[in-house]
Amino acid sequence: MALARDFYRALEDLLGPENISEDPVVTESYSFPIRKAMMPETVTYMPRFEAITLPGNTKEVQAIVKLCNKHKVQYKASSTGWLYCDPTGPNCIKLDLRRMNRILEINEKSMYAAVEPYVIGAQLQAECMKRGLICNLAGAGANCSALPLAAHAGLGHLSQSGSYSERNLLAVEWVTGDGEIISFGSLGASGEWFCGDGPGPSLRGIIRGNTMPLGGLGVFTKAAVKVYHWAGPATFPVEGVCPQYKPSHIPAGFMIRYLSFPNIDALVEAAQRVGESEIGFELMGFNAAMMASNIATDNDEDLVYLKQFTDQIQGPGFLLIMAGNSPRDLEYKKRTLEKIIEETGARSLKDVEDPEIGAGFMWRFIRVTGSIRETSRATGFGGGTVGGTDVFPLMTKYILHTSDLKQDLIDRKMIMDDGIYPFIQSIEHFHTGHGEILIRYNPAGPDHIMNVQGMLSREANKTALRGRFGVPHHTYSDVLHDMYGPETCNYHLLLRKIKKNFDPNGASEASLYITAKE
Repeated sequence: MALARDFYRALEDLLGPENISEDPVVTESYSFPIRKAMMPETVTYMPRFEAITLPGNTKEVQAIVKLCNKHKVQYKASSTGWLYCDPTGPNCIKLDLRRMNRILEINEKSMYAAVEPYVIGAQLQAECMKRGLICNLAGAGANCSALPLAAHAGLGHLSQSGSYSERNLLAVEWVTGDGEIISFGSLGASGEWFCGDGPGPSLRGIIRGNTMPLGGLGVFTKAAVKVYHWAGPATFPVEGVCPQYKPSHIPAGFMIRYLSFPNIDALVEAAQRVGESEIGFELMGFNAAMMASNIATDNDEDLVYLKQFTDQIQGPGFLLIMAGNSPRDLEYKKRTLEKIIEETGARSLKDVEDPEIGAGFMWRFIRVTGSIRETSRATGFGGGTVGGTDVFPLMTKYILHTSDLKQDLIDRKMIMDDGIYPFIQSIEHFHTGHGEILIRYNPAGPDHIMNVQGMLSREANKTALRGRFGVPHHTYSDVLHDMYGPETCNYHLLLRKIKKNFDPNGASEASLYITAKE
């Protein structure tokens, strides 16, 4: 449906005609085909936005939001956008925040960075490294927003030592669903970014928890994120192009290993001991397929690497990067790791020990450059994920239950046999964890892929409920919150009250959050 002319002209007057478009060529380019499973069978693409807007600052965001409330038009904001950015119905406009791309501050003393939504992770990380600091990047890739509220969960490769967005979020500037500007934490009290709570009651639990509003609770226009000590060089010397980056060497004080284990219990014990001794800079539970996809340039090469790596491993494994703050510190960490390897029966993947290959992996995993290839091979060997987080051992049990389903799909020739081992990630030195099942589709077409994804998602939800494994990160939409809420202290009723209070007109499109339905 076309937007009312007075509403469109008001947006033009606000932004300038160069920063708004309703041209179908433009709006179609924002339409995403991946979530057909949520729509009727006749629908291939999600509905188009009625118009695309490009606000340049918070005042313009606020003005757009107020206009939408006045004219009863929905809006949805996103920054870099990987998934979860499209509407599910008509009468919705897009707020593309790409013009809001400034690093506002990097505070070396208080160890935080304040950013606008379109600052990408690679950009902030590079600037932090120059100052002896580093930030956690979303595991979806370095091209994702560095805003700690932009990612779905904010899990990343550095989460072993650098936590994740829920824990790293500091002060925030927020345009609520009805257009109010709220600055909370220290920003509201002193104009500084160092704290996300107080004075007074904190709003951090309102705007995010285990899952994000995903565009359904207004617009987050600025936020600060905690940053961490970086023991490496100010610049990471590298040549070549993606994915064949060729760092000249592994930086002094760093070591990388891929360890496989005789069984999952040995892996969990090793991950726990790495966490307890705090020797891990990164610990990511990549399987051989993900390692292969990270380095391969095409699908044929991918399969060659997969066999090469699979032949060298004995079971489930993880990728470990250690960083020493001094030669003695690294030596201690090496001795500790040697003892863990000996006592858990771990085996090192020899290719990763090669200085040239290891340097390439280290660059890609620290800079998070390979995620799109690890989960979405271009011509059919794609990846589908289901997952959950909780304390690490409970999360592991949950993922092992869903691994049985993957094995069944392999036996039925519905997906490729890339090894059954799940992706398991340790967070905050084993205090919590994240797990996923990644699959390689047989190239049987998009309908086959959607059927497999739907089957995995349904079974993952059933498993989480039956096993009391907690609410997974993939819980979004009324359907899923209504499924989990009654089993989890009726939290969905509180979410609906939050939505109603901060977005009384339902202007902020909330198909991937929760609506205020009675």
